[in-house]
Amino acid sequence: MNDNMVWATQSMRTSVSNLKTKLSKLKIQIEAFDADLNKIDTKFDNLLTQAEIYKAKLERENGREVRRLERELESLRKQVARTPYVEEPNSSELQISATIAILDSILRHISRDADDFRLASESFLFPAVVERMLSSPDYLITEVPDCVDIVIERGRDYVEWVRKEYYTHLTNPETWNDAIPYITEWWKNDALPMIYGARDEQWDIDQPLTLPEMMIWRDNPAERPLQFPSIFDAFEIYERNKDAIMESSGLAEFEKKRFTKDK
Repeated sequence: MNDNMVWATQSMRTSVSNLKTKLSKLKIQIEAFDADLNKIDTKFDNLLTQAEIYKAKLERENGREVRRLERELESLRKQVARTPYVEEPNSSELQISATIAILDSILRHISRDADDFRLASESFLFPAVVERMLSSPDYLITEVPDCVDIVIERGRDYVEWVRKEYYTHLTNPETWNDAIPYITEWWKNDALPMIYGARDEQWDIDQPLTLPEMMIWRDNPAERPLQFPSIFDAFEIYERNKDAIMESSGLAEFEKKRFTKDK
């Protein structure tokens, strides 16, 4: 009788020990499974972000596709109808460089310490002006406009309004989504018409770049050639020629006057 009890006790202990071992292995497997799930979740979040960026890019490009095709057709008609014209070497690049330099100067003087306002402004100016200047002379500015001081003062007033209206920087996603339509309206209905001397109806169909896109532009320069090829090309042209256009565009004299005025 005692031998049976001893045997039963030892058997139970062995079973309990085996169960503990299996439980320990199961816990380890569950922890490993949980770690794998976290990795998959992180990859899925990154995939969603890239998908949103790609979706926004497709929507913006499709919205302008009809206008782009019409422009290409008109360009082909003109090429057939006229004698080929050979432009002076680098003159187009100099005009592109002058345009970017002037817009950059305006943005710098408006924003000063408001880098988020500059980023929000660029989100509209990139598709509305910078991308187009590579193919259309209508968007080129060869000299500092007479109205530039007015644009800067109005822009600074607008920055003050933004600061009073919103409690966070514009790079907060909710603030960005709420504020970007107003900033876009100011550029296409006030600032750009003064700079160009007329309002362009095409600005009404342009959509600003999204916040994730602008964060990539700002924080990942290595991604610019792939993600923003036209904008990158325009800025590359500017970098090659920025010193050559300072005098001819009137920027050198303008910057001296602004420096004295803002002291």
